[in-house]
Amino acid sequence: MRERETIMLIGVGELGGILLEFLCRIPGICRIIAADRNEEWGFRKTNSAVLGASYMGLYPDIRFQPIDLLDLERTAEVLKRINPTIIYNGTTLQSWWVVNELPPEVNARLYRNRCGLGPWESMHLALTSRLMKAVKMAGIDTFVINSSFPDVTNPSLARVGLAPTVGIGNMDLTIPYIRKTAAEMLKVPISNIGVEMIGHHYHCYYWCRAGSGVEAPHHLRVFAGKEDVTERLGSRARFVAELPKHAMRPAGRHGQYLVAASSMNNILAILDDTGLLTHAPGPQGLEGGYPVRLSRKGAEVVPPEGMSLKEARALMLEAQQYDGIQEIRENGDVVLTEEAYATFKEVLDVDCRVVTIEDSLEQARELRAKFEAFAAKHGVEVPH
Repeated sequence: MRERETIMLIGVGELGGILLEFLCRIPGICRIIAADRNEEWGFRKTNSAVLGASYMGLYPDIRFQPIDLLDLERTAEVLKRINPTIIYNGTTLQSWWVVNELPPEVNARLYRNRCGLGPWESMHLALTSRLMKAVKMAGIDTFVINSSFPDVTNPSLARVGLAPTVGIGNMDLTIPYIRKTAAEMLKVPISNIGVEMIGHHYHCYYWCRAGSGVEAPHHLRVFAGKEDVTERLGSRARFVAELPKHAMRPAGRHGQYLVAASSMNNILAILDDTGLLTHAPGPQGLEGGYPVRLSRKGAEVVPPEGMSLKEARALMLEAQQYDGIQEIRENGDVVLTEEAYATFKEVLDVDCRVVTIEDSLEQARELRAKFEAFAAKHGVEVPH
């Protein structure tokens, strides 16, 4: 029996730190446990949240808890003792935006069609898999919201019974771009615009950044009130090309506020049992992102009218290949596309076609070391 509601944020770096500041400014928020491997940083970030909230006359119960996901038994002990209602996984061995620190022409050698975020999956799977193993070992009933490439990490772990509840960001970040752009094109308030979308991380990256990438399979309908206005917005290619013109935000690490807002949206929907209809990646261990209803029941996928869940998933099984993922096997192995494998072998000297749950930490460490050496040759220091 849980004595009190608790949100546990594991990983309070760039993204988790912003999310911590957001949550502590919500009047009446439940207890928050901020957890991080870096004790000094975590202690300082927790103090920042407490002190900042005090300026608003808010004094939430926020504590810091050291944690090291590589110590599985100790992590399980901590989780069992705290017994959080919701765990937010903000950990990764390398954030998605780090590769964008390279000069554009160098970055383009690594980040392109059929070789996007996919070949970096070991960076995201290594710690998330250990967290989910610790949750299982602790025997607690908790919701896990995963920020670490949930389009791929969640379904990989689902294959072996370790699926997080749902993800955040990625295709969901495309939704406000679409709403703002459609509102300005149709000259109506943003609040009047509704979106129904099935999409992958790939769509968010290219639609929002470059206004391209419409060739990857997806589903999109836009509404003004109850009216379907999709056709009024022109061809898909033309409309998507408008997104960065109307809604471009700071890129990389400077754009994490929107990601944190998506995270907070999902956390509060489950915590408050609102049944919110929104969008999210990785629900029910599925590839890509879908319309979902979030509540204490978890993440219920709500397919578009006239489309089955099987048909929706089929779009994402094809779309993930544009991001460098050929398939996710029944044992959780993540198989990269031939293009992703060949590119990383040529550019980084990384010979890895299959990312596995058990070997992901060692695979990530090798990839990290070789990427750091590559980046250094181009005058870029990889942030830790």
